[in-house]
Amino acid sequence: MGIEWLVCREPVHIGGTDSSSRGNSNPIFRLPDRSPALPGSSLRGALRESAENCKDFKIFVQNWFGDTVTPGSISLGWGWPVWWPVHVLGYGNWWVSCPSWLNRFLQLTPKSSINLDRTQVHITENKLNNKTVYLRWLKLTNVQYCHEELPGPAEVPKTRRIIVPDDSIKLIVDMGLIRQPRVSLSDKPNDKGNLFSVEGIPPQSVFLISWTTRGNVDKLEKWKQFLRNEHYLGGLWSVGYGRVSISEVEKQE
Repeated sequence: MGIEWLVCREPVHIGGTDSSSRGNSNPIFRLPDRSPALPGSSLRGALRESAENCKDFKIFVQNWFGDTVTPGSISLGWGWPVWWPVHVLGYGNWWVSCPSWLNRFLQLTPKSSINLDRTQVHITENKLNNKTVYLRWLKLTNVQYCHEELPGPAEVPKTRRIIVPDDSIKLIVDMGLIRQPRVSLSDKPNDKGNLFSVEGIPPQSVFLISWTTRGNVDKLEKWKQFLRNEHYLGGLWSVGYGRVSISEVEKQE
């Protein structure tokens, strides 16, 4: 099994299953509990297209991904959120997580446990212990310094991580979303078009993805090399959405 970090370099839009019934809103995909996630089918489709368009890897597409009849040798899991950035004007990004997100990471890695009070807000900057921290309009009081070594890629500074209770993470997700108004134009000259809003997963969001092999994999090292390239995920890539990078989770974490 391979465990990877997926980091969004640009906003990422994977449309939700209820997008067509949301009127002028085009939301991202979420689970029933409103948590963001990256469906395995979307990951698989994006990586397959990326391999097909690269001369160094297109010869492996059939073996890796299969076709409508034959399954491929690589099985991809879903992408689960671990760190969600919230930009604070004048202070840059804070990366926020919650115990349930971190526990999902622990289920896939050798690290045994992270011992945190699930009712408290924890922060990795020692100078802010017992202080008040503002995430835009959200006031976090009496935050506690976190002594635990928390998992995360190098892009997430170790002193700018916040852990909130599970019941607070949905507000954080809504706070960090990219929302962009767009206009759908008609071919008819007098048609005024349709104004709608598109949601996007914010840049520097961090997800955890996994993959496993079955049968004989052609050039497993080539597959790992392929993953390290940048890829485009979801829709709207032609207007700057979707660029992501994938890196291996370090073993010591």
